[in-house]
Amino acid sequence: MGFFDRGSTELKKAPLTKKVAKLSERVVVSTLFSASSVSVLISAAILYTLIEGSIKFFNFDEVSIWDFLFGSEWIPSGTDPSFGIYPLLSDTILIAGGTILLAGPIGIAAALFLSEYAPSKVRNVAKPVVELLAGIPSIVYGFFALFTIGPIVREIFPEATYFNALQAIIVMTFMVLPIVVSISDDSLKAVPRHMREASLAMGATKWETSIKVVIPAAASGISASVLLGVARAIGETMVVTLAAGSISGGHWNPLMEIQPMTSFIAQTATGDIPPGTPQAEAAFAVGITLFIMTYFVNRIAGRVVLRIKKGSIVKKEPSRVQKFIRKNTIDRIRKPVEITKEMISYRPIRIDRSIKFIDKTKLKGNLIRRKIKGYFGVSTTVLSLVLAFVFLIYLLVEVFIKGAGSISWDFLTSEPGFRVTEASIMPALTGSVFLMLLTLLFAVPLGVGTAVYFNEIAKDTWYTRFLRNVIQNLAGVPSIVFGLVGLAIFVRLFNFGPSLLAGSMTLALMIMPIIVVSSEEALKSVPQSFRDAARGVGATRWQTVRDHVLPNAVPGIITGSILSLSRAIGETAPILFIGAFFAKTAPSGVMDSFVALPLTIFFWSRHAQDEYHEFASGAILVLLVILLIMNAIAIFIRYRSQKRRVW
Repeated sequence: MGFFDRGSTELKKAPLTKKVAKLSERVVVSTLFSASSVSVLISAAILYTLIEGSIKFFNFDEVSIWDFLFGSEWIPSGTDPSFGIYPLLSDTILIAGGTILLAGPIGIAAALFLSEYAPSKVRNVAKPVVELLAGIPSIVYGFFALFTIGPIVREIFPEATYFNALQAIIVMTFMVLPIVVSISDDSLKAVPRHMREASLAMGATKWETSIKVVIPAAASGISASVLLGVARAIGETMVVTLAAGSISGGHWNPLMEIQPMTSFIAQTATGDIPPGTPQAEAAFAVGITLFIMTYFVNRIAGRVVLRIKKGSIVKKEPSRVQKFIRKNTIDRIRKPVEITKEMISYRPIRIDRSIKFIDKTKLKGNLIRRKIKGYFGVSTTVLSLVLAFVFLIYLLVEVFIKGAGSISWDFLTSEPGFRVTEASIMPALTGSVFLMLLTLLFAVPLGVGTAVYFNEIAKDTWYTRFLRNVIQNLAGVPSIVFGLVGLAIFVRLFNFGPSLLAGSMTLALMIMPIIVVSSEEALKSVPQSFRDAARGVGATRWQTVRDHVLPNAVPGIITGSILSLSRAIGETAPILFIGAFFAKTAPSGVMDSFVALPLTIFFWSRHAQDEYHEFASGAILVLLVILLIMNAIAIFIRYRSQKRRVW
């Protein structure tokens, strides 16, 4: 009887256990849904910050919307200030346009070599080296532009000013280069192989196939890489702030000092402009202009990149609607025009019947010329890649030579004094470590939770697509805009003040989209059969994710998180409004003020005494070593996980 009683008890408990499992499943799904919806709150915070600050700016008596949009003078200080955004806008276009004019051809040529000509061993080494340029913090590029490229520019062009656009453009070319190379290479690789084979079968050389078949087929992807490069150049802050200058010129001379929009916003963060004035609030109006520009550029480019990932880069047959429109409108206009052109350009063709054979000598000479042309073209692509290598080596060698002499034990560990000889990075080093740990605490749960919801839980609904678009847009927001958000939301609205907490939450907002993308890729790498097997034996959806998917995706998630943190630790612009430039002590709590390594480098780079420039080189060297260690750990985890993988 006891046996039957025990069995009946277990049978009675089974429905209760199932109810608890369903309830916990709902709680987990609701939590993941909430984590993914945080991106909407972040976007709303960005819009609120920029709009609310812009309203304050336009409420000043000295300001009008008409003058701001159509004025030709930007003189924010003085008794009679002028706030016409045209000079800042033209300076931004000068920087972005000059950068992409150099980075576009160099990057496309390098991508063509990697895609079509490079052996697999060369490609496996060359592409990561080029991508290494993207991992160098922008403050390092700004220092290099001002103190290494600047003297070279002034020697070649004696009329160049100390701050000028050209030195910023040269360095930003290599900042943008990894974006152009990576996306162009992916788009070239997406071109179907049969198109190359058909071209070669018709007698075209490999170079002619690359230029006349592969590149036109990948034109949309290449255009997207250029657009993303433009967006990156528009939103860059530290290089233009250090190297381009702080006086808006409104001219198109790259040898003169200019002030792009990001440079002006950064200027308001350094204490040069008193808060609460029209000059300070103008940063929000400039910020919303910058946000709109980068949003549309990234939006157009992002749609093309999505097509590349789906493998639909090559143009497909037009739809029925497109065929109907073309037949009834475009063709009716085009055909009479083409017939007219043919009548005008018609020439009678005379056939020389005396020619009975093909001149093989001319044919052979033509083939030799085509091959020489191909050799010259391939050499140009190799030179583009070598140029990136040379720049990277030159930058690293210069930083090491200038910074190695200033590094000592006291420089790393002692309390800084007020004399030049007593400079130390101990508070900045400690602040960077605390900032990184807090950023990790805020960003990783949100990012991983969002990725799990997208990849494992969510269905393809309008809201899911909306969330994906929001996160994609957040990834393209300029870093200086996140600084404005941190100032308005965390420092002022939540009353956290300029503290570690405010700084880490600001950086968490910035890197969360990166963690989402990398974590989702890690989840996608887990075979679908793992999920099917777990569900087949009765596991719930969350049990499948928790016990089978996440454990196998953890190495990829950790790798992506480390790489995103390495970007956060090198960022300067987002914490310009929050960090303390003159902090002499390390923070001891989350509400303490802080200074980080990038802020220290920025402050020392702007200092008038040359001794501080040497200390800035030493701080750069320490920062690069930290980033190198973090990237090495990420690579090791990735390699070890791939080696242990059994699928």
